[in-house]
Amino acid sequence: MRRLVLEWSLKDVSKRLKDAEKHHTGKPVAELDHGIESPGVQQDLKLIETLQKIKSFEILHFLRFDQDETAAIFKVKFKDPSVNVKDVLSDRMLRDFDGKLQLLENDEDGASIYFIKGRPPRPTPAMENKRISMYPLLPFSFRDGKVRVTLVGSDEQVKEVLDNMKNEGISCRVVSLMDAKFSPSSPISRLTEKQRDAITLAFSLGYFDTPRKISTEELATKLGLADSTFVVHLRRAERRLLANMLDAP
Repeated sequence: MRRLVLEWSLKDVSKRLKDAEKHHTGKPVAELDHGIESPGVQQDLKLIETLQKIKSFEILHFLRFDQDETAAIFKVKFKDPSVNVKDVLSDRMLRDFDGKLQLLENDEDGASIYFIKGRPPRPTPAMENKRISMYPLLPFSFRDGKVRVTLVGSDEQVKEVLDNMKNEGISCRVVSLMDAKFSPSSPISRLTEKQRDAITLAFSLGYFDTPRKISTEELATKLGLADSTFVVHLRRAERRLLANMLDAP
């Protein structure tokens, strides 16, 4: 597997969206009505406007990430100390996410740590074609107007992501691209060999993608295992990784 770290500027993305919207309608974005024919662009611009209120944002733990539910713990600090997450996340955004937001603690430096989980909105056919096929890994952050994401996947998935970014006109910087290695302190090092084989093969062949690209039966065959045996290894690997992140027994 390969580990890809990308970074891009919100200013560049905002300019591209505004240029695209102006080209589409012939009007500056500020003069557009809310009923324009391209609500996706307006939603993206609204998201960028929201992000510009944030001084720093970092996902501390991904607890779950699939088509049924996303759960994570994140740390956020706003430029204006009087602003909080609920001021930024509109009721509509939370409703669309069908989510739960819970404050866990406040740091002395003014940052807050939250738990969020919910069922992401089903992507439209157009968005499905643009989805990122790689799997997110930490660090995953936003700071000083720049988004930095870490992704893991095959060489083919890396090429697909970079091609998609180029086709969308997003000027991103490849911070690093290297083999995905896991140190002895990494949670994956705590798995048994069979558990590690099960979860890395499942990931690399698209079992965790949306929609899934391979079944447990096909994965089991590749490892020469019975389907039930493979599922046990996979479930135990998932539980052990989650337990490590949640500090659970």
